[in-house]
Amino acid sequence: MSMCDSFKNDPKFKEALRVVGDFWTLRIIAALENEDLRFCGIERALTDSNPATLTNRLKKLEEHKIVARREDNGDTVYTLTRHGAALLPIVQQVHQFTQEV
Repeated sequence: MSMCDSFKNDPKFKEALRVVGDFWTLRIIAALENEDLRFCGIERALTDSNPATLTNRLKKLEEHKIVARREDNGDTVYTLTRHGAALLPIVQQVHQFTQEV
């Protein structure tokens, strides 16, 4: 059985592709690479973001345990989980690919 055939029958893989393949996911992961950020910090890092879209994507990433949210002195702060940090090499590879083509 080919790798492609295996992926067709793996619902976890399909869901992972939906999440990781989202335009905003890799950008949010990149924004959180070196520091935890409040919503407004992520918004500034993604200069073309819409607040409603960003809120939706952050919730989705929380559900998939890629991003964690915590309260810090009344502020909501977002951080990468270990699963989110594990995706950083993918972000870096995509960035490198775009520089080479």
